[in-house]
Amino acid sequence: MGYEIVYGLISFVLLAYAAEYLLTLRDDPREPRRLSSRIPLVGHVLGFIQSGPSYHSQLSNATTAEIYTLGIFNFKLYTSVSTQLLPAIQRQSKTLSFRPMIQHVARRWGDASGETNDVFGGPHLVTDFSHAMKQSLAPGPHLDEQNERMGDRALVDVDALLHASSLKQQGGQVRLLEWARHAVTQASSCGVYGANHPFLDPEVETAFWKWHGHLSAHITGLDFDLRKSGYAARQKVFDAHIRYCRNIPQDASLLFKERWRVLVEAGISEMDCIKQQATLPIGMLSNTVPTFYWTIWELFSRPEILKTVRDELEAQAVVKLEDGFALDLAALKSSCPLLLSVFQETQRVRHIHAAIRKVMKDTLLNGKYLLKAGNYLQMPGNSIHFNTGIWGPSASDFDPYRFVSSGKDAQVRSTAKTSGSSFMAWGAPPHLCPARQFAATEILILAALLAMRADLQPVSGSWEKNSALDFNDPVTVLNPKKDVPLQVRIREQWVGKWTLRMSQSSVRVPLASG
Repeated sequence: MGYEIVYGLISFVLLAYAAEYLLTLRDDPREPRRLSSRIPLVGHVLGFIQSGPSYHSQLSNATTAEIYTLGIFNFKLYTSVSTQLLPAIQRQSKTLSFRPMIQHVARRWGDASGETNDVFGGPHLVTDFSHAMKQSLAPGPHLDEQNERMGDRALVDVDALLHASSLKQQGGQVRLLEWARHAVTQASSCGVYGANHPFLDPEVETAFWKWHGHLSAHITGLDFDLRKSGYAARQKVFDAHIRYCRNIPQDASLLFKERWRVLVEAGISEMDCIKQQATLPIGMLSNTVPTFYWTIWELFSRPEILKTVRDELEAQAVVKLEDGFALDLAALKSSCPLLLSVFQETQRVRHIHAAIRKVMKDTLLNGKYLLKAGNYLQMPGNSIHFNTGIWGPSASDFDPYRFVSSGKDAQVRSTAKTSGSSFMAWGAPPHLCPARQFAATEILILAALLAMRADLQPVSGSWEKNSALDFNDPVTVLNPKKDVPLQVRIREQWVGKWTLRMSQSSVRVPLASG
């Protein structure tokens, strides 16, 4: 019996190698070269499961090729790790398309009906949807109103965190990820939905993050949740949006209203419109929360940098008033380069997302690489962000001053061959996140308020290096696997009433991606 099992396993392995060999014979010599894996057919899948996004770096270290092919059964994943190919990819945006990804999300996360799925797969809706989002999030009075609602709510949650009686009840402690999720959920929702948003109900907020934990399973279809608790949580979010959409409030953002208009004009049923709107918080919260979390972690774990950031904020962005203080938003955006640099360097080193496109028809990329229809092209930001040819010899290090254009070590840093396309945290052109100004403004406001008003220190006494990461969430920046309890102390010299001095959104955050 034992010999039969051994012979069976040997036969299976030989068959797998033979199958992979036969598949490689079908490769066109113009296609990017295949990178073989130790285990045939499924080796790369296992690599991603075991190593997460760092698997991209392992592959990049194994070859000098600017683009290569990963074979998974009869499926090919073309992987570009060179910014030099990005212009060519942008020029081929019709044949290397992001559209199928949006349709897939609408179906798997938004529970799109067959009719709605067909409309998303048609020639107009995705274009109209994307255009409406870009226009409604562009600098102007509508974004100003959205920023003001968001900023006012951010103040509420920071005030609540630092309220003396609240701190006493909690023993002066807070869980950073838990608080970040709540603060960002409330601030973003006030900005996008208005003051009476669906997530004011704690049960709906909890349900969203429960659903969020199942997003990867839902998008892949590999859902082993036998009790369907993820779908039950999603239904709670859907139900909250049904109640909200019965009478959309006047202070709802142009973003929400324009998305609704496009969906309705496309002929989508009211219920499917509501469900698609209920997916909005995924884009709104999923990446902002962990980016804010790690920005705080990187800032407060470096006492010297924290002091310099505080000095910068005090000199440039904090205004002393008779009854307290005001945070000047225009100055925060334009005159606090170190805080912005810490934020963007956090994005650079923590970003793991691979921008992906479907090959709609055979495409010759840059005149030499053939990409065959039906396969996918990915551009892993992690590999590009750690490329020493782009970012210099310190590419793998966290450099808080990396994005400061003048002052300390600026001349040395200027030798790095960086450009907007080298910074992939907001996506790959032409598909940059349309909400990047809103999200960046929110993170800078929250980080500045905490830096000035609080001292944060892990209860354990030190900031853990190389914290374990949660690979389950489909996010651009991974959450920590374990939340960090923090000791919160009020900075007495900054006790008082805090307000925001709002600015027009024409004063942009000078992001590296544009």
